[in-house]
Amino acid sequence: MAQVVILVGDAELPALANVDGTPLLGRQLAMIARSTLRDVVVVTTSAAIAGQCGDGERLGLAVRAVAPDQVVALLAETVVVLPGDAVMEVDLDRFLDHHHRHGAAVTLLVQPSDHPHQDDLVMAEDGRVLGFRVPPPVGDFHNLAWTGPAVIERRVLDGDLSIRAPVERLLSAGRPVRGYRSPEYVRRIVSADDLERVRADVAVGLPDRLSLRSPQPAVFLDRDGVLNVERSHIRTVEALELIPTAGPALARLNRAGFRTPVVTNQAAVARGLCSLETLDAIHARLETELAAQHAHVDRIYFCPHHPDPTLPGGVPSLLIRCGCRKPKPGMVHAAAADLNIDVARSWMVGDSSSDMGLARACGMGGILVRDGHGGRDGKSPAQPHVIVDDLADAVRFILDIWPGLSVELDRLATDIQAGDVVLIGGLARAGKSLLAQCLSLRLRQSGRASVVIGLDSWLKSRDQRGMGVLGRYDLEAAHQALTALARREAPVTPPRYDVWTQTSHPGREAVTLAPDDILIVEGVPALTQPAWRALATRRLYIVTDEAGRRRRFHAEYRRRGWSDDVIESTYEDRLRDERPIVLASRAHADAEITLDGLLG
Repeated sequence: MAQVVILVGDAELPALANVDGTPLLGRQLAMIARSTLRDVVVVTTSAAIAGQCGDGERLGLAVRAVAPDQVVALLAETVVVLPGDAVMEVDLDRFLDHHHRHGAAVTLLVQPSDHPHQDDLVMAEDGRVLGFRVPPPVGDFHNLAWTGPAVIERRVLDGDLSIRAPVERLLSAGRPVRGYRSPEYVRRIVSADDLERVRADVAVGLPDRLSLRSPQPAVFLDRDGVLNVERSHIRTVEALELIPTAGPALARLNRAGFRTPVVTNQAAVARGLCSLETLDAIHARLETELAAQHAHVDRIYFCPHHPDPTLPGGVPSLLIRCGCRKPKPGMVHAAAADLNIDVARSWMVGDSSSDMGLARACGMGGILVRDGHGGRDGKSPAQPHVIVDDLADAVRFILDIWPGLSVELDRLATDIQAGDVVLIGGLARAGKSLLAQCLSLRLRQSGRASVVIGLDSWLKSRDQRGMGVLGRYDLEAAHQALTALARREAPVTPPRYDVWTQTSHPGREAVTLAPDDILIVEGVPALTQPAWRALATRRLYIVTDEAGRRRRFHAEYRRRGWSDDVIESTYEDRLRDERPIVLASRAHADAEITLDGLLG
């Protein structure tokens, strides 16, 4: 049976420092009690600290306080060593299991450092520790530091519990030392500022949110176009350029306790444009630049494959159909296992349609950023739940908007039953698509399946439009499709409307509804048609502030390359031909909602 040793020494502080009403040592004993480990040795010369060890008995632990020169004779064959100056919340059973599965003599708990230029960084490859990088690091580096916890076999000790010496000896002899990469909370207290930060973190529950004992939500991140500038097959370290807002945005996620795995397709390797060694160096540069902004990612998962076996110049062994290339879910499954992720409560932030396809395949929220490809790659028909400018806006939505919005969505969803039809109408740029997609996501999180249909699919090509707002839509075709879907009569393939060219094209993906699926229909004319209102069991209208709507209208059409004069003229035309008809449809809604303040 393994044993836990807490190295306190003679320093009563911070071991007895009050952290949320409990001495630091008491917090460590409580953490140990949540594992299967029961034998605990506290190494100290302090009588005050020894007196605290009795707290372990009420937790079901056998705790002994011993002097440093007595500890070796009491050690078990396998020892989990914890620094006595750290507040931590680590799943010790998981840590110990990793050690045993890899047959290691020593396993060090490693994780990204907040201050990589001050800490000893670990050089590692495929989970093996290769050595230490003495601060300050020179050049690019993977941001991994040993934070103090370790598992060590008694046979490699030198008569005391100094971990660094046997590690250096094992490395010199070419024997394996493992690194256990954990996202969990480990914070050493070496100053008053450290203690205040720990107290603040504990007060908001950060250690518990980072624990691997229970599944936690993640924000999965695409790499190119989200963290760094999209440059089409980055193949050199020099080509990597961090997006300026990415580091601070990622740091917000880190502080909020979200897992932050990167999942990225890197077919440049299969194409022969970039070696795995160069890709690793690119990722070291990425971690270095993020660390400079006190930000980190928990893991980087990449797919090096390409599905075309005839690709000229490709690496034959990598030209395969795999399960990891997005939108397939292989990388998400790997991250979920490694980091104990609650995928259903997670988000995918990416710049491509394949990222949104991955989000849909895994049942999580998809946030499309306009940076990079901006979803215009055409690889997947999957729609995002949310569209924002960049990672900073995505983080703002996740941390600042979603908590309140999800409460409102739950209120709206209370009366929505299996098989219902929901209409969402309102003026252009009021937030109908956002509401529809987020309502669909929230319904899925509560176990109710739904399908969102956007009426903009039936917008006519610009040269085929009739008069007024209703003349812009092929209402008859839309009516036939919605009727068939609402009655579950037959699959429907909505057409595709290209906003950049203002042209309509045949659809590519058929939509089929199961009997219990909820149909959500959103669009400007959604509440204007009596026949559609008759199909619906729930009719929602988006109320919006006109000044904010005008601002969003201008921003959208600037992105499409229109001049301000043309945008303003179009806006005024819409006020005349769209506003009266749509406002009149408001009377047919059975509930109203505003997203002003959420849309920017």
